[in-house]
Amino acid sequence: MTSSPTTAATPAEAAAAPQASEAGAAPEADTAAAPHAAGTWHLVPRFMLRVGGLPFGTAEALATPDSAAWADQVLDVRRAVGESGARLADMLQERVADSLDDPAARKALINLRRDVFNSRAPRGLAAAEPLLPPAETTALHTWAAERERGETLLRAGASVVARETAEGRSRLRRIAAETDLRLGVQLSSGSLDTYLDDYLGRGDGPLSKRERRIERSFLEYLYRTACKTSPFSTLTAVSAGVVGEAAGAPLAARIGGWDKHSSTRLNIAVLARLSDLLTVTPHTRHDLPVRATTGFEIHPDRVRYLRKRRGSEGDADAAVTLDSLHESLFYLPTGEVLADVLAVFGDQAVPFGEAVRRLAAMGPGRPEAEVDAYLTQLLRLGLLVVPGLHVDIHDPDPVGSYAEGLRALRTGWSADLAALVERMGEDVAAFATAPLVRRRELLGGIKDSVEQAHRRLDREDVPVLRTLVYEDTTLPDLAVTADRTTWAGQVTPGLRRLARVLPAFDANLIRRLVTKGYFRARHGVGGVCEDFLSFAHEFGQDFWDNYNQRLMRHQRFDGTEFHPYDNWFRQEEITRIDEARAAVAEEITRRFRAQDGDTVLALDDDFLDAVERKLPPSCARGLQPLSFFLQLAERGGDPLVVVNRIYSGLTLLFSRFAHCLDDGVTEALRRSLADVVPTGAVFAELKGGYDATNLNLHPVVTPYEVVCPGETSFRPPDEQIPVEDLVVEHDAAADRLLLRSRRLGVEVIPVYLGFLLPMALPEVQQVLLNFSCTSMVQLDLWEGTGLAEAGSVLPRVTLGNVVLQRRSWRFAAEDLPPVVAGQPDEEWYLAWREWQRAAGLPRHVFAALGGEHKPQYVDFDSLPCVRLLDTAVRKSTSAVVLSEMLPGPDELWLGDGADRYVTELTVELDRLDDGRELER
Repeated sequence: MTSSPTTAATPAEAAAAPQASEAGAAPEADTAAAPHAAGTWHLVPRFMLRVGGLPFGTAEALATPDSAAWADQVLDVRRAVGESGARLADMLQERVADSLDDPAARKALINLRRDVFNSRAPRGLAAAEPLLPPAETTALHTWAAERERGETLLRAGASVVARETAEGRSRLRRIAAETDLRLGVQLSSGSLDTYLDDYLGRGDGPLSKRERRIERSFLEYLYRTACKTSPFSTLTAVSAGVVGEAAGAPLAARIGGWDKHSSTRLNIAVLARLSDLLTVTPHTRHDLPVRATTGFEIHPDRVRYLRKRRGSEGDADAAVTLDSLHESLFYLPTGEVLADVLAVFGDQAVPFGEAVRRLAAMGPGRPEAEVDAYLTQLLRLGLLVVPGLHVDIHDPDPVGSYAEGLRALRTGWSADLAALVERMGEDVAAFATAPLVRRRELLGGIKDSVEQAHRRLDREDVPVLRTLVYEDTTLPDLAVTADRTTWAGQVTPGLRRLARVLPAFDANLIRRLVTKGYFRARHGVGGVCEDFLSFAHEFGQDFWDNYNQRLMRHQRFDGTEFHPYDNWFRQEEITRIDEARAAVAEEITRRFRAQDGDTVLALDDDFLDAVERKLPPSCARGLQPLSFFLQLAERGGDPLVVVNRIYSGLTLLFSRFAHCLDDGVTEALRRSLADVVPTGAVFAELKGGYDATNLNLHPVVTPYEVVCPGETSFRPPDEQIPVEDLVVEHDAAADRLLLRSRRLGVEVIPVYLGFLLPMALPEVQQVLLNFSCTSMVQLDLWEGTGLAEAGSVLPRVTLGNVVLQRRSWRFAAEDLPPVVAGQPDEEWYLAWREWQRAAGLPRHVFAALGGEHKPQYVDFDSLPCVRLLDTAVRKSTSAVVLSEMLPGPDELWLGDGADRYVTELTVELDRLDDGRELER
């Protein structure tokens, strides 16, 4: 892996770089075939690179090496004094035994022995000297001198710790002033940004309790930015890499500079809140064009439609605000008025006020006030919708389009609101290139515009969302290439081998299987259901809602006791997946006990075979798209590949960031999907039901879109697949459940490309997703072994050169250094240093504290870093899990001169089983 400070490739050059599958024009077959493995593998030729927002050296600069060296010296002396003291105490015990006839001598020797044994100053040494041989007296004096040296070292610690603490604070202030860290902090925590100026501007001296809290919060952001890769603002940048030719290096970088390019967007939940207010405010609702929801059906005595119901409003003060959304079939009794309503609207949108007047005039005894109330209820129940207030999740400028829609209403209030929305958009655009102080002003301006919009609608009581701007940053002067041949030979083989057993960990696979089981029980083997919505409704009511809740709560193990999945349809496939998962725990336990304390537990093909032969053969059929979150360790010509997480493929992990990458990336993603779509099928995007979260915004990459009732599709009609067009079929020969489009005559595979978890999607969307090939793998190899208990040390788990689990240490709260009130800093640090050494922990680790806590970087050679750990563990009730930092500081492959950066790659591998060879 190499990097060189040369001119970076332009976006156009990167887009034009050679792109191919792993083995060139023809993807290689899996040569390490296991009993059920089949097909060929395709490495998607674009990958996502995440780069820490600061060089790792920024965190290293806050280390306190002198304090660490002082603590080690003190502990080394203590150990030496303790060991030699134990020997001398044994020797003195013998002299006591020799002095049984001399009480005075015996007493002097006993007192001296006690002092030596307890490492106290030997007060009676002079009196005991005549009773001891010269060599022993010399040894005691040497021991006393060494003990006194330790006391002197201990007293010196206060000044060492104080000096390095002060120096560290000075460096912290320089980092705040000289880097773009504060830009990310400002966007993430406005309150911290407000307090930071006073903290950074204060002089030397002791900090108040509040100032210490501010310092800890700022340090948390610094360590997150330099040591982790969580894309957000300037805290982590993203870049699109390409698979091509890199002279045999797994990864090669061309670096022209590290300046970040910012892409900003308004939180479109602001617009969703505004839309809600427009529909419930009488004087604005009357001007809104309203139409009947799509997909409704008129029956002799009722109207059936899919009702979308928004749950209680999300927390406006949360970093990400998301209102729950529910979908269900709903029925309204038919009648003359409802028939007239549907006749008035037809397929067109009519202003609400005009519809009221027309309906009132269509029959006697229809006061406009009552008609108004009736239509308002239909709007609340979702039979009527306002399509103009929906946001197109594929729109590159949703704010501008929303403002245009308001202006098109041609009313005074809509013009006022449009001006406010446009001002929000202008301020968001200016935010991208603004310095810190100006950004603060722009955020205030955006908030003011939102408040004015609420006041314009007489709803000052509606709170402004905490997060108003979403920012992503890229590195335009960084071009990264993965060498195709090296990856095919050294990086992906282990990942492909690992894929053989991943179905044992995939909860989404169970969801697909039970959907098939229900369908076969309801419609028979080879059955067909012509009405998808009815199927989805009955499936949800009869089975899915309850089963999915149980599945989300399901724990595979209670200690070592295995809990199989609920298998209500007695499906052999689910039984075999249970057996495979149990086999993983059994094999890991057996191998751990046989490896006799080694620091690495190496898995092999025997392990894979033992698990895979338990899996149903169907797991090796069909498309298997996988995305791997990876870190590569710089180890000469044999890279170490560390798996952080495994998720679905089909370009999902690109979607949220595609708007800030060059246009060539989007086109490459379209080609990648076209390459792997199964023969006789099409990919159709599933929008997920939400158009009110930035997590769903992304460009169009699929040729079709599934359109659910009540949704507004902005794509051309020939690219839309209404749910009403879908037929559910069971292919008896292949024992597959699939969706088929009547109009297109092909199988439809839904693809969700948003960043919400599948369980967060509304009900009908979840059922649609059960016909997809998405996966959700939780790869915890220690679960069920009973080995991951407090006090345990677990080895690194590898498969070839792929690391599946990092080496880890587990501690209960009572195993940590105790809290001592009023303890001086140097004594506090010394206690943690002694604990670290006794536990055998390396200098650099990450701490997982359970619950909502993300892994926290820990450098035991850094006072402020250990202080953060101490504070965090005191607040947590969970066991503390420490994992090795891998790649370590010396294994970071991306750098420029002395600066090295923490990176993470998202790489997509797709297995095809239809014998196709991909060509470029």
